[in-house]
Amino acid sequence: MLVAFVLALVSGGFGSGSGGRAGSSDTTELTGNQFIDGIGGRFTGMVAFILGLAAVVLLVVAIVSLVLSIFVFNPLQVGCKKYFLHASDGSADLNNMGYAFKNNYMNTVSVIFLQNLFIFLWSLLFIIPGIVKAYQYRMIPYLLAEDPNLSFAEAKRLSTEMMNGEKWDAFVLDLSFILWEILAAITFNLVGIFWVNPYYQYTCVELYKVLRTKVPGPYYAGNSTL
Repeated sequence: MLVAFVLALVSGGFGSGSGGRAGSSDTTELTGNQFIDGIGGRFTGMVAFILGLAAVVLLVVAIVSLVLSIFVFNPLQVGCKKYFLHASDGSADLNNMGYAFKNNYMNTVSVIFLQNLFIFLWSLLFIIPGIVKAYQYRMIPYLLAEDPNLSFAEAKRLSTEMMNGEKWDAFVLDLSFILWEILAAITFNLVGIFWVNPYYQYTCVELYKVLRTKVPGPYYAGNSTL
């Protein structure tokens, strides 16, 4: 895309007509065909320039979106998991949403990035392996919400052990929300905002709390029942 943009610039993509001399006269005249060719060249050059510029803009937007996702949205996701973990016990605190930014931030960034990268790479093998890995690594954000010092290898191991033999049941659990999702869609997501999304997040937290008992380790503050 960048090469097309540069090519439009260096080839006079902004449009420059060429004239021809009639005999030995000093007067330059454009025939009808030459005039049409000149207009066509200008139009083609302008289209190439606009497409090249649009491609560069889209590339910049994609890069900015990726950077925001890695360094802002992913840690925020972990903070939201932290919030729901505590809220499920009745100790909701919106400050928990910023938890990952204040507790080993770069480790959280790298772990979630690697999680998404592994899922993406597995998805290249006809999609299904990526779905399986997404369920296998599903608990990593919750584990980081408990312990932001976990390495990717350790978080992956714990999540794998927790989801061992549980992936199909977790899939069926997600599938049970399909009618709610349809209802949310036909209400322009109003039902989703005010009911389905919180309901689903709390359900996922309860799933995590049950599966967390399968592996040893510290539990998040305030929960002594697991």
